[in-house]
Amino acid sequence: MLAWDARASLVALNALAPALFLPAWPVAVLAGLGRRWALAGAAAVVVVAQLALLAPELLARRDLPALPVRAPRLRLFNANVYAGNPDMGGLAAEIRAAAPDVVFLQEASPAQVAALDQAGALAELPHRVTLARTDPFANALASRWPLLAHDVIEVDGRPIAIRATVEAAGARIRLYSVHVVSPFGGNRQAWVKETATVADAVRGETHPVLVGGDFNATWGHRVFRRLLDAGLTDAAAARGRPFQMTWPQDRHLLPPLTRIDHVMTTDGLAVTAVRTGAGRGSDHRPIVADVAPTRMGPAG
Repeated sequence: MLAWDARASLVALNALAPALFLPAWPVAVLAGLGRRWALAGAAAVVVVAQLALLAPELLARRDLPALPVRAPRLRLFNANVYAGNPDMGGLAAEIRAAAPDVVFLQEASPAQVAALDQAGALAELPHRVTLARTDPFANALASRWPLLAHDVIEVDGRPIAIRATVEAAGARIRLYSVHVVSPFGGNRQAWVKETATVADAVRGETHPVLVGGDFNATWGHRVFRRLLDAGLTDAAAARGRPFQMTWPQDRHLLPPLTRIDHVMTTDGLAVTAVRTGAGRGSDHRPIVADVAPTRMGPAG
């Protein structure tokens, strides 16, 4: 709680904070019933510590702002498809069912994007920016609308985000498809630097921003809190769904335990609904989010 992300081991423990301390709850109850007061007190301290860790995320729920009459909607489908995914059929079916206006795909190699095209999943999204790589830092952004400007954000030679602009939902919107490095294997400092770079980029935008991606971070990490300090609103927490866990979803005996994939917005946009998908073939669950402008006016 005090050292935050100072070591990779603490990064892992803080990511698991929603589940890590759960055994303390029944221990506290059973110890109290058995009048084992020292054990009950120790377990209660752990329970309070967990509540303190989770409180900011649990209390982040907010009412939707007043939206303009007949405000148009934009639907985002965000997924880390997993670079080793041999079968894109499941994700293709999910994309078709969601009928999104914008798709962000982290780790999507050219072959995987081609498989989605062949399955017709991206047929309505002809405007593309892709990072044609075969490693986990491949990325793709597909849009129903023309991409007016786009570039790639890099840190120390590694691409961490595709950034583009669209005129949609009555506004000019900046889109960010993000994938920062995992903090393990000696990459903790790079993880901190890459996440800070995204925060700085968002802070410098003049139009509303819609961000989605794999941040390898949760509310239990200081680096993620700094993203929120940059003016981003976490969609799942704002809609009262902080336990929409996204990773790992390929463990047959365990449900996903952490929420490291996020959709976020700045002022001018609000997520009206958010849910996770199945993500068959990937180790991440995708996120589907409906987004609306909170103010209308000429795009520009």
